[in-house]
Amino acid sequence: MGSQSKYKEKELVYVPIKIATTTEGVEAGGVNYAFYTNIPTGDRTTLGQVAITTPANPPLGTVLASNFPKPRRASQRQALRYTSSFCSAALLTQLKVAGWRIIKPRVTKPPLHIPELRPNSFIQTVYVTFRGIKYAWQMPKVTITNVTQAVIDGLGIKLATPGDFDELCFGTNSPKPPKASVTIGSGTGDDATAKTLSTFYDPSTTTLPTGWTESKAPIISFN
Repeated sequence: MGSQSKYKEKELVYVPIKIATTTEGVEAGGVNYAFYTNIPTGDRTTLGQVAITTPANPPLGTVLASNFPKPRRASQRQALRYTSSFCSAALLTQLKVAGWRIIKPRVTKPPLHIPELRPNSFIQTVYVTFRGIKYAWQMPKVTITNVTQAVIDGLGIKLATPGDFDELCFGTNSPKPPKASVTIGSGTGDDATAKTLSTFYDPSTTTLPTGWTESKAPIISFN
């Protein structure tokens, strides 16, 4: 980001941001949004960007390039160069005073599919807590029916509610919680009823429900 330094090697940094804008217009929640940048170090300091020195073990509460939330972008033309990059939510006022243009992300509300908001939706927003974030995704309601609510609870999966509005993160490259799978049904050929179901689960769960096994390890490193 920043055309004046496009040939320099990019480094991993993060900015603290707010997750959601409530209906009253007040930003709430918080997470560290990580990304790669090669803008000058002075501008990184101005924008509140913090270097991640341990990509293999990033700070808790940090997400890499999530689909939601995303930080605001600040841009400014400075003499013979132009800088544009993500900025810290805590510095918005002083950046505006200093002549930076602030642009909101395209999406400012989480894609919540919950009965209170979308009673006829075929999917349900769910999440697990992992490395300081609520990692969220959309689960087909038919999956919940197939595995039962008791199993969902046993996997440590929570059904999102309006109270989770300002805490959910969607589509992060990392961290990602582990996945577990199970095969239900039986038989082969045209009469087969067997099917394999797979989903994320809470790694703090000490014992997986009967028949479930880990199918994919968690992703933590930002390398």
